Amino acid sequence: MKSYKVKYRPEIDSLRAISIIAVIIYHAKVNLFGYQIFSGGYLGVDIFFVISGYLITSIIFREIQKKKSFSFKNFYIKRARRILPALFFLILCCIPLSWFALMPTGFIDFSKSIIFSLGFSSNFYFYLTGLEYGEINGLLKPLLHTWSLAVEEQYYIIFPILFVLGFYFFKKKLNIIILSLLLLSLIFAEYYSFRNSNLNFYILPSRVWELLVGSSIVMLENKKKFKISSFTRNIICFLSLIIIFYSFFDFYEPIPSPGIKSIIPIIGTALILIFFKQEIFIAKFITNKAIVGLGLISYSLYLWHYPIFAFSRNLRIAQSVSEYLIIAIFIFLISIFSYFFIEKPFRDKKFISNKKFVTTVLIFLIVLILSSVIIIKNKGFENRFLNYSEFSTDYKKYLTDVRIKKYELGNPQFNNTFKKNILIIGNSHARDIFNSLKLNDNLFNDLEFSILDLPVHCMENIFIKLEFCDGLKMSKLQKKIFYDSDIILVSTKYSQKDIDSLKQTINLSKKIKKKIILTTNSPTFYYKDYASLVDEFFIKNKRLPIDDEIILMENEYFKSMSKKTEILNKKIEQISKNLNIKLLRKLDLFCDLSLKRCSFLTKDKDKILFDGSHYSIKGAKHIGKRIYDLNWLDLN
Repeated sequence: MKSYKVKYRPEIDSLRAISIIAVIIYHAKVNLFGYQIFSGGYLGVDIFFVISGYLITSIIFREIQKKKSFSFKNFYIKRARRILPALFFLILCCIPLSWFALMPTGFIDFSKSIIFSLGFSSNFYFYLTGLEYGEINGLLKPLLHTWSLAVEEQYYIIFPILFVLGFYFFKKKLNIIILSLLLLSLIFAEYYSFRNSNLNFYILPSRVWELLVGSSIVMLENKKKFKISSFTRNIICFLSLIIIFYSFFDFYEPIPSPGIKSIIPIIGTALILIFFKQEIFIAKFITNKAIVGLGLISYSLYLWHYPIFAFSRNLRIAQSVSEYLIIAIFIFLISIFSYFFIEKPFRDKKFISNKKFVTTVLIFLIVLILSSVIIIKNKGFENRFLNYSEFSTDYKKYLTDVRIKKYELGNPQFNNTFKKNILIIGNSHARDIFNSLKLNDNLFNDLEFSILDLPVHCMENIFIKLEFCDGLKMSKLQKKIFYDSDIILVSTKYSQKDIDSLKQTINLSKKIKKKIILTTNSPTFYYKDYASLVDEFFIKNKRLPIDDEIILMENEYFKSMSKKTEILNKKIEQISKNLNIKLLRKLDLFCDLSLKRCSFLTKDKDKILFDGSHYSIKGAKHIGKRIYDLNWLDLN
């Protein structure tokens, strides 16, 4: 039995073209005069969801109407022919590239993402591993973009079954059911955009409403034919394009999340799908051959652009505009190849029968999964890289060490009544100072240290109600640590909100007779695409700097310090001066201002910082000794 084909609509490929270009520019992170071009380009994926919902519902609905039945087998094989060959080809090409481009932990993560991508669940994997879409840690993951394929694949599995059941058993109420599910999903998405925006971004329940907008258009077309003039259609389609482009240019969210705000480009897409006709004047632009051609290769463009950007960032081979243009050309060429030599042939039964296609898919699944398991079992083949003492360019290695040490040290109680109890409060920068002191506690015989990990502006709540910012009560252990502390040492990366709360916090601390000591922000040094200055030197020269090179690089570190950090530090210094509060300058732990040099390696040649401002475990040990040698705490 042949599956029903929906009539080809070139404007759909045009919408795909507009969307994929927006997505590619967004992922390229192109800036002009300090502003990111297409800061709302991520909404192109939302438009893809509307189109997918429209096409899938059209295929199912028209086939049921015409044949009074629906072939699930044909539907799922057709989807597999459309999606899997190009995806398999991409992954096969990415594995050898990953060997050269990714650090061991990144290679392991990549292999895990292959397995989850093949299992149509990479959206869950990327959420559970803490990746925030659009952030630098996500831009280096070659298969992060497969989260949207996972959402679509989950929809393809569930929706046809529910739609066919609804059509046969609830036909008269089917429109109401679709609209009700659409509204419920939109409400869910809007609620979770505030509650948990990262989860909201990745999961199907938050995206169903966008897919169902496409389904609703199909049902509307079946119920009503719009008899309106060509002039009106022109105006509607033109304005729809305007609001789509407006959303690409004007919308920005640190963590993109579907919700009410996403409705604007969704409405624009829906109006074009409803009111576009080939004979209207604006069709000359919308269905321009070049634009339609881009739409035809949009799936391959989507598959290839993200890993190529990720590998170029990992290998640091795209620094100038000309280099990015070369990468863009390569993306288009490989996408054209993928479309004509992978996508199109595998959709054709004359090229490969269903039986052979299924066999081929199973073989490739086994090969790709086995390859991934081998990489994971071999710990990302660590021996690919030079083992230079403890030094590594693998960011995640250091981050993992810090996280393990956090759970090892925890929030220790104060046990010695003859020692001064110092409680360190702040975010991850508090943990840095705590590690520095706790790992060297043999040097500080008269002091004990503990920590509360929380934003500084939440300290007011603790002083007044023994609660955190979100109303969560402090545990008995946390209360005991707080009560037993003699001195509160504030160490954090200050936000403006933290700075605004300091005066009130300090006044409250005086009322409860808790002494407060402030620290400045840690100096923030050059750090780009997960690489510091010493990382870049190591990658280029295959060794660490020596003697005079270290001196020169210490000067480079000094010159690379963020000016914004120093501006915030001046505000903190003014507050400490006005309120007569002791202030400790973290810059003194790294830099010699007279020589204009800042340390970046420990004595045993490991990194002090594993990014631009956070201490590695070895770095914390090193900084703790500096604190002791300089008598930096000086509590007298």
